[in-house]
Amino acid sequence: MTSLTYTPATLPSELLANLVDSYWDTKGGNVPKPIIIEKPTPQYQRIDTRNAGDTIVFSMEGFREEYITIAYQHRDLSADVMAQVNVFTSRQRFYDYIEEIRRIIFAKRFNPTDLLLDGFEGYADSTALNVTWSSAANSTLTLRTDLRKYGTNAMRAVVSGGAGDIYRGFPTYMHGTESFTLQPYPRRLGQVRFFAKIDSGSDTIGVTLRDASNRSGLYRTWNVSIASTSFIEYNVNLGATASSSAGTWDPTLIDEIAFTDLANGRTFDFDHINLATTEFQALLYSGYTEKTNNFQYFQGDLKATYRNVGVPIEVLS
Repeated sequence: MTSLTYTPATLPSELLANLVDSYWDTKGGNVPKPIIIEKPTPQYQRIDTRNAGDTIVFSMEGFREEYITIAYQHRDLSADVMAQVNVFTSRQRFYDYIEEIRRIIFAKRFNPTDLLLDGFEGYADSTALNVTWSSAANSTLTLRTDLRKYGTNAMRAVVSGGAGDIYRGFPTYMHGTESFTLQPYPRRLGQVRFFAKIDSGSDTIGVTLRDASNRSGLYRTWNVSIASTSFIEYNVNLGATASSSAGTWDPTLIDEIAFTDLANGRTFDFDHINLATTEFQALLYSGYTEKTNNFQYFQGDLKATYRNVGVPIEVLS
């Protein structure tokens, strides 16, 4: 029997929570982001939403699969997920939250497991950008408000004096007193997608995942050629053989992403950096209900379904 490499199982409610959390648009502050919770949480299964304020609780509602054997063998997977919306502010805020979740689901229906690591929209200025992003001695990072692929901002890296290296950690979120690194990344991370451009010519840069405490001792780098003066999307498949690496790979230790070996004398612009798993092919919006028998606050459930119709069936040898 063939021995397979262990891969953590799919957690659809976690994927949807990550998706909504990272793509939430406050509409200029008119729709503040609520507290995002995935149920059950690592520490408890019962959630005190009343004292937490406006919340959206994501949960797994069921998993269905069908075995298809017409000319080939694969499974058709459907994972049902629910977002329970609890609002203490107003009924209008409840509908605003529903509309924002629905917008994200429709916008991401064919790239359903992305997490927007950075769209550079939340930074007030270059000083704020440099709190999250760091650079080696040869790189200078600035927030650009005059160019972008999406939104209003992008990040510029000017390289001078030698090869450049810019990097940031994976985000950590706080829920009460509990701190945890955003999951399911990097253990099930399948792709890194980003938009980039160069001021002139071309350069082969590295997209690097590494251990921040052991940058030269544990990393993998995939090379990408940047050759356009306009924003182009680049897709790094992490299942492909890395261009260079060091150390025994342990994804649980990987907590940093970097763009490495940026050419001396060149200027690079980056926008809309996504992390993506590859479990599902589509995210389908199913509808929502409002609970009108709750007179103390406004509450309702929104449902969606993750789909994958191309999971191959393993044949034992």
